[in-house]
Amino acid sequence: MYTEIVRLLSAGALDDDAVREKAAEVDAAVTDPEDWLRDYDPEEIRQLVVEMTLGEFFLIGDKIDELHELISDEFAEPLPPFPYREDQEKVPSKDYFAWLDAQLLARPTAWEVVSWHNGLDDNLHVVIVRRSDTDRLLALAGTMGLRVERATAI
Repeated sequence: MYTEIVRLLSAGALDDDAVREKAAEVDAAVTDPEDWLRDYDPEEIRQLVVEMTLGEFFLIGDKIDELHELISDEFAEPLPPFPYREDQEKVPSKDYFAWLDAQLLARPTAWEVVSWHNGLDDNLHVVIVRRSDTDRLLALAGTMGLRVERATAI
């Protein structure tokens, strides 16, 4: 059940054996959650377990400009600097993610950032995925009760 979501969220970085291994970890952790997770409903458990199991693919920041640096660090060729307004104030998240989307679309491999909703904190949790996989990822996540959306929808 979890193999495809692992494959999509890892954007091809894991070989087939690693995908199956991670999917089995997610399944086991959802089926028999750790004690601290038992107070959450099944969808929340699934949401948290997927993120914890695939943590290496998640970028988490409490400030949009710091998140930008984390996203930029994921690429061999860094992104342009964070787009501050003329008065050096941060652009709003909505404007930043629209700007970022255009930057990622222009790359040789088109990437997209998706927002992963986490009920434990108010940080921004995102994953960089292949743009060609985004629609399938969102559809699959929806059937699994996972709260994921395009970052441009924030």
